[in-house]
Amino acid sequence: MKRRGFTLIEVLIASVITTVVAGSVMGTIRAITECTQALDISAQAMARVARADARIADHANRARMILDQSALELLLWLPTEPFTSSATNTSDYDSIQANELAWYVMNTSAGTLSLVYTTNRNDLTKYSLSTNWANLRTALTSQGSLTTVVVLEGLTKDPNSSRESGFRVQDNDPCSVRRFSFDGYMRDDLGGLNVQFSGRLLNAQNHPDCQ
Repeated sequence: MKRRGFTLIEVLIASVITTVVAGSVMGTIRAITECTQALDISAQAMARVARADARIADHANRARMILDQSALELLLWLPTEPFTSSATNTSDYDSIQANELAWYVMNTSAGTLSLVYTTNRNDLTKYSLSTNWANLRTALTSQGSLTTVVVLEGLTKDPNSSRESGFRVQDNDPCSVRRFSFDGYMRDDLGGLNVQFSGRLLNAQNHPDCQ
C-alpha cells in the first residue's frame, strides 16, 4: 500500500494554524512579561516609599518642634541630648544647635524629596527660635556646610489636579504646630503611586521662647 502524502492545501492550513497558535502563545507570554514587569516596578516603588516613610516617621518621633515649613520645605528640631532635668542639661536641651536641624526639601524640577543636614555632626552653633531658617539653609548651602541625601525620587505633579508634590501647610507657628503632611505622586514609569507622609510630634516640650 502506498502512503498518501499531504496535499498543498493541507500544508497551508497546518501552517496557518501553527502561525495563529504561535502568535497567540507569544502574545500571552508578552502580556505575562509586561504584567510581571509592571508588578515588579510597583513593588520597587512601594519599597522606596516604605523606606522614606520609616525615615520620616523616626524623625517625627524624635523631633521636639517643627521650626519651619512651606510647600517645599520642612524643618525639624531633633535634640541630640536626652532630657535629665539637670541645670546644665536643661540649658543644652533648650538650645537649638546646628547639628540638630533636619530639613526635608522637595525639589520639583528634579522630582526628589531630600533630607538635608549639617555635614559637621559636632557643630554646636546655637540659633534662636526667631531665626530665618530659609535664609540659614541658603547660607549654609553656599558655604558647603550641608549634606543632602535623596529620600525619594521620581516625584511629579498629580495627573488629576496638576498639583505639585509637596507639604500641605495649615499653619507655620512653631510653638503650636505639631503635625505635618506631604502629598505626592510618583511618575508612571516608577509605579504611578500616590504618596502620602504625615507625622505628629510626640515630644510636648516647646522652646522656652514659646512661653
